[in-house]
Amino acid sequence: MVQTSLATEVSVIVPTFNERDNVHEIYTRLSKALGALSWEIIFVDDASPDGTSDAVRNIASHDSRVRLICRHDRRGLSSAVVEGALAASADIIAVIDGDLQHDEGVLPQMIGLISADKTDVVAASRFLGETVEEGLGSESRVRMSEGGISIANKLLKLDLTDPLTGFFVTKRSVVLEALPYLSQVGFKILLDILTAGPTRPRVMEVPFEFRKREHGTSKLDNRVIYDFGLFLIERTFGRIVPLPAQFISFAMINAVGILVHLLILYPLIMVGGVGFEVSQLVATLIAMFFNFSVNNALTYRNRSLTGARFYWGFLLFMALCSVGVFANVSVASMLHTQYATLNLSLSSTAGALITVVWNYVASKVFVWGRERRSMRAHFLSAPRSGGVMEHRNETTAAG
Repeated sequence: MVQTSLATEVSVIVPTFNERDNVHEIYTRLSKALGALSWEIIFVDDASPDGTSDAVRNIASHDSRVRLICRHDRRGLSSAVVEGALAASADIIAVIDGDLQHDEGVLPQMIGLISADKTDVVAASRFLGETVEEGLGSESRVRMSEGGISIANKLLKLDLTDPLTGFFVTKRSVVLEALPYLSQVGFKILLDILTAGPTRPRVMEVPFEFRKREHGTSKLDNRVIYDFGLFLIERTFGRIVPLPAQFISFAMINAVGILVHLLILYPLIMVGGVGFEVSQLVATLIAMFFNFSVNNALTYRNRSLTGARFYWGFLLFMALCSVGVFANVSVASMLHTQYATLNLSLSSTAGALITVVWNYVASKVFVWGRERRSMRAHFLSAPRSGGVMEHRNETTAAG
């Protein structure tokens, strides 16, 4: 059994999901790359169904420097990095993907720059090397990444070749300072850390070999693109109107839901000859289902309801929204009655805002929040004695 009594110099955080086939290889490569440094590796696994956690436990039982956080009620790379950083024992934190695409060989150089206090963050850039297209898999992926980087640099006033990289080394204190200001979106934790706090950390970039994925599939999908757009909206306008990203997403989807309502209502009346009451009921139900299902897939993607819980959640969502409609009418009527000179549209807008806020808060707590409160997170770590210890902590809904 491998044990060490030296103070840990660097904590390497490896977020994983369905990376069972890569676990032993990344452990071997990191062990070799880190050499004589005193290190620990913290795997943060999102309850992978392929047995990733078991693969980590097997290594942890023989090497006390390997630890595991197994999350059963949360999803996402950004939150995984944050939880790993909070559990880290070292003052220097390295973040590397579990898909073997990142070149662990540059870690000593990156760690050395932090240790010498030449910078606060060292980002490994895919676009300073010569293998970006091979790593991303296609020219279209390269163009998509380059476009995202260009937009992020312009809107967030950065000057980096790859602010979207998932491979970086930083001081633990930098993460802790940014923690209260991190976005709810969970998009690209490095970009979030760099732009979240009141003061921006010093950043340096180094090139690395961006390898072709050996196992598993890319996690880039349309929802990631949506998260990117939402993150930029929050960061760009958040200092003017400090609204949480989840509320922005909920409100935007609600606005589209109004359009869906009208697109259903008018054809039923004008073309189908259906009465207003029936048309209004049908359009309302369809719009509610649209709002619920899209929010479930996008706004609350990390807590999305599936199976029977999806339909029970929809029924609860409808009930809560009905209360919102009542509040809408009540507030608008009160304003119109007490302030007869107030523009009718202002009274109506006030009522609509009450509805959106109520629906957001109530559904967050009672529809998507209750799943998280009812589930327990399992934190498993290998203590210095080399065994595996299990901790069960009750969790609550978080932004």
